[in-house]
Amino acid sequence: MFVLRSATKGPITASPIVSWKRSALVVALALATSGVAQAQSLLQLYEAARQYDATYLAAKNLADSARYKAAQSDALLRPTATLVGNSTRSESELPSGANRGSTTHAATLQGRQPLYNKTSRVTIDQAQRTLELSKWDLETAEQDLIVRVAQAYFDVLASQDALETTRTNKTAIAEQLASAKRNFEVGTQTITDTREAQAKFDLATAQEIAAENDLRVKRIALDVLVGRSSVTPNPLATPVALPATSPASVDAWVSQTALHPAVQRAQLAADIAKLETEKARAGHLPTLDVVATAGINKFIGATGLNSVPGNTKTATAGLQLNWPLYSGLSVQNR
Repeated sequence: MFVLRSATKGPITASPIVSWKRSALVVALALATSGVAQAQSLLQLYEAARQYDATYLAAKNLADSARYKAAQSDALLRPTATLVGNSTRSESELPSGANRGSTTHAATLQGRQPLYNKTSRVTIDQAQRTLELSKWDLETAEQDLIVRVAQAYFDVLASQDALETTRTNKTAIAEQLASAKRNFEVGTQTITDTREAQAKFDLATAQEIAAENDLRVKRIALDVLVGRSSVTPNPLATPVALPATSPASVDAWVSQTALHPAVQRAQLAADIAKLETEKARAGHLPTLDVVATAGINKFIGATGLNSVPGNTKTATAGLQLNWPLYSGLSVQNR
C-alpha cells in the first residue's frame, strides 16, 4: 500500500497492506526532492490529482454513498409508525324528500416492531459487507491514482532526459559534420563521407523533434491528470540514495498477500454471495411483528339522523405471524 503524507492533512492512506508499495513510493519521493524554482513535487501533484481525477472522485463518492445504503438496511429491524387521517361527509335524500347527512373525522396511529425476520437480518449483514467492500474499492482506486501520478511524473522526467541526450548527440554529430566538410574542402575526405555525416545529422535532428513531441505529450498527460497546466516536476535528487527494502525476507512479502485490497474485495464478494443464498432460503421462514394501532373517530350528526354525535376511541395491540407455506417453488429456485 502506497502511503503519502501531507504536512497539513496527515496520512492520506495508512495501511499495513503490501509494504513494498510503500517502500517504492518512499524511494520515488526521495528521488524527487531536488529543489527547483516553480517545480512541483510528486506529493504536491498527487494532492492535486486527488481533488481533480474523475476516476478517483467517482470511487470516493461511491464509498460515501455506501454508508447511507448500510443505514437504510438497519431500518429493517427498527420500529415504524404511520399516522393516517381521513374526513368523510355523506348525504342522502329520503323518499319523503328530506335530507340527512353526517360527517366523520378519523385519525389512526399505526406502529410495527419486527421481532423476528431472518431475511432482514441477512440483508443487514450484506449491507455491512458491502460497506467494507466499498472501502477496499476506494483504497484500490487510491493506489491506482498513486501509480498513475507517479508514472506520469517520471514519464516526464524520462522524456526530459531523453531529449537532453538527443540534443547532446546532435551537437556531437554537428561537430562531426563540420569536420567532414572542412576535410572535404582540403581534400582529405570524400564527398561520400560528407554526405554520410550529413545523413547522421539529419537523423539526429529528426530524433530531436520526436523527443520534443514525446515530452510534449507526456507533459500534457500529466497536466490532464492533475488538473493543472504547464506542470514542471522536480528533477531527481543526486546522488541517489535508495532505502533498504523492509521487510527483507521474501516470505514476509508472501505472507501479506492475503491483505491485498483485491484479495480482500474478492473475499467480501464471496461472503455477500453466500448471504444472498442464505437470504433466499429464509423465504421459507416465518416473520413475527408486534403491531399496534390507536385511533379516534369524531362523528358529527346532521338533520334527519338519529345517531348521537360524539367521539369513539380505539386501541389495539398484538402479534402478527406470517409464515409462507407454498410459493410456487420460487424460493427453491432462488
